[in-house]
Amino acid sequence: MPGRNRFLDGLQRVMRAFAPSEENFFELFEALGDKALAAAECLDDVMQRFHRLPLAVERIEDIEHEADEIVHEVVRRLNTTFVTPALFDREDIYRVAERLDDIIDQTKGAIDRLQLFKIEKPTDRCKELVKIFVQAAECLQSNMHNLAGLKPTDCEYVAEVNTLENQADVVNRAAMSELFQYEGDPRQIMKWLQIYQFIEEAIDSCEAAVNFVEAVVVKNA
Repeated sequence: MPGRNRFLDGLQRVMRAFAPSEENFFELFEALGDKALAAAECLDDVMQRFHRLPLAVERIEDIEHEADEIVHEVVRRLNTTFVTPALFDREDIYRVAERLDDIIDQTKGAIDRLQLFKIEKPTDRCKELVKIFVQAAECLQSNMHNLAGLKPTDCEYVAEVNTLENQADVVNRAAMSELFQYEGDPRQIMKWLQIYQFIEEAIDSCEAAVNFVEAVVVKNA
């Protein structure tokens, strides 16, 4: 009997090793949502205290590295798990992570160019645009933290971020108009065009992320 019991115990361990397992991807989405908001807040801090730009450059570098590690963990889990969460297939999981990572990369692009272009101070329109970005990132973070329980009727995240994105478009058009109207140095115009573009793209990526999540939830309802 002892030999039979040992055999059965060994057989159970082998079966457990090959049994489908479900990894927790939601915690990784939450972590990426947190990093996206941290990136937006890092940029906002620069807008309020521009002398802290060198510190912000270091901080966004750390945030980007931390986010990359989370994305690598997403890929690792995708490669080692048989079962994904009910709402998401493998491609969906990777695309959500990719969209969240884009937000951080675009924010880093804006901060890096503030330093690279030796910008002396932010414009009022830039500050306004970043405030909208922070609000969109806050909504996105909430979306990620409530992802596991989302229903097709939970459309408030999409509506809120869409409203914010529309506001950002208005601010961005005003910024472009003022830039070409009042800035006489073509080099400064080119610098600010790039900075505005990165911030606008980060807001667009927030919208793209919540839109994609809604589409996945509806698809699998």
